[in-house]
Amino acid sequence: MRRAVLGAVALAAVAAGCGGGERDGAAADAARTPEPADGALASYRPIPPLEVTHLDGRPADLGEFRGRVVVLNLWATWCIPCRDEMPELQQMHAKYAADPLEVVGISIDEGDVALVEGFLEEFDITYPNFLGDGPGLTDALDLYPGVPHTLLVDAEGLIRAYWGGRFHPFEPETAALVERVLSETQ
Repeated sequence: MRRAVLGAVALAAVAAGCGGGERDGAAADAARTPEPADGALASYRPIPPLEVTHLDGRPADLGEFRGRVVVLNLWATWCIPCRDEMPELQQMHAKYAADPLEVVGISIDEGDVALVEGFLEEFDITYPNFLGDGPGLTDALDLYPGVPHTLLVDAEGLIRAYWGGRFHPFEPETAALVERVLSETQ
């Protein structure tokens, strides 16, 4: 009986993403975007400093991307929705190669870095990827535990949108939002 209950809980976690559900009860794939009311300026939250490392273990500073629009994706090799969205993130990286937009990944995998490197090679991922502590990152960003999470960060370092669960970068609403934020930078 206990195994059946644990199996059902694990299946529900996979169905909702890898590791959690939305804090506010919104659909897992929906973007949460602060929007201006009555023409007033929207109040966007700055992205906090995040402790990440390069795959070789050196400390990394995500501040190097300041001045560019960043699509920041938290992922893991064991996460099914993460595996599904990686090819589209790579396509997005290629599409915007000439623009001030950077796709950046942060793996929350623990342990064997070769596993992460092998995953990136398997999917032909060429955009920058780093390693980070899952609970530390989700706490710093005020996100539910687990992955995937994707944030759209503008050139000033302000979080302009958030997607919990599988990210679809080429859906019309998402593409329009990315284009709008990008146009503000150029």
